[in-house]
Amino acid sequence: GNKFLDDLTDADVLIHVVDASGTADTEGNQVVTGYNNLEEDDDDTGGTTDPMNDLEWVRGELLEWVTFNLSVKWNQISKKGRDKLISMFSGYKQPQSFVHDVLHHVEQFLQNQSQNNHETNTSTIITMDNLNQWDGGDLRRLVSAFLGARFPMTLALNKSDFPSAK
Repeated sequence: GNKFLDDLTDADVLIHVVDASGTADTEGNQVVTGYNNLEEDDDDTGGTTDPMNDLEWVRGELLEWVTFNLSVKWNQISKKGRDKLISMFSGYKQPQSFVHDVLHHVEQFLQNQSQNNHETNTSTIITMDNLNQWDGGDLRRLVSAFLGARFPMTLALNKSDFPSAK
């Protein structure tokens, strides 16, 4: 829950232990009775699971958590601008200089995208200086970029020596 997510802010890196063999579900329960039955099975009655689903789930939870936290205060953030946005991201235990660097890289990316799309109307270019023109997708992209820099993930592949490990 939120306690788990709040505790993550103390971490410098996330080490995610996944069942590389795909022989356990998300709760750690065995999903196959032997290593000879290793075909994919979509009906949860047997077969192997995709360990990457675990990683996607954690990343999705982080994305939803931070996006929600910013969304509920978005009116205030968009009115106060870049400095308020930086202070909100700094709440995830990162110095403002780190957040500023992430925002700068995202802004450069957005400007390059606009130039590549040959947009000439500057009012349609999404920047940190016109947050009031952002939509939910813009916010999610920003949060995703922040999370990629703030919470790098390393995988520890448990059971990688099993024949079913991919």
